[in-house]
Amino acid sequence: MTAEQFPEFFRKAKRGARGFVSDHRDGVEMFIRLNDGGRLELVSALIDAWQDDKPFNKAVCGGALRQTWDSEPYIYGARRGSYISAVVARSTEVILWSMPDFVEEWGLAMMTPEEEFQLQKMDFPITVFRGGTGTFKEVAEGVSWTLKPEIAAFYASTWPKRWGDEREPLILTMQVEEEEVHAYLNGRGEAELLIPYSVHLKKSMKVVDYQ
Repeated sequence: MTAEQFPEFFRKAKRGARGFVSDHRDGVEMFIRLNDGGRLELVSALIDAWQDDKPFNKAVCGGALRQTWDSEPYIYGARRGSYISAVVARSTEVILWSMPDFVEEWGLAMMTPEEEFQLQKMDFPITVFRGGTGTFKEVAEGVSWTLKPEIAAFYASTWPKRWGDEREPLILTMQVEEEEVHAYLNGRGEAELLIPYSVHLKKSMKVVDYQ
């Protein structure tokens, strides 16, 4: 990724809170204008720039990467989870970062000011939930949690079945402190909290009856 190819992502950041919002919005709009192929190329380029410590505009990049989190690409007629996981899956190089690394680096930059305000208002410790399929370990290590048990139930049962996943549904719950949460995302109304190192909190997790 070079400044000549994607100059908007390397431009000087606008000053102040309003400047951050403006840059963030520009990143969102630039991502939305691309087709699936272009979006994958952009995400791959942004991740490369991050890994290479290039001097990118974090707000613009954060706005674009937020869309990768909220969007689900369809490539060759199949769902690929997210643009980030699709980029990882098609990479021919050794991946030197993990999803917790990504969340720790980009969680704050992906939030809107409204979401950041809501996160600051939360009365910690708070109870969070996560739904999925498979083993306790597989579900526990995920970075996406929610304040809504019904959303966790959806991802434990309804969502996996849409894609042919018939493994055992499982919902976990735990309490977390403010420093363990790296972002609050509510663009899809899912009250999603990004907790990158939930794997270290497994001893405090409990299984919830999802029915």
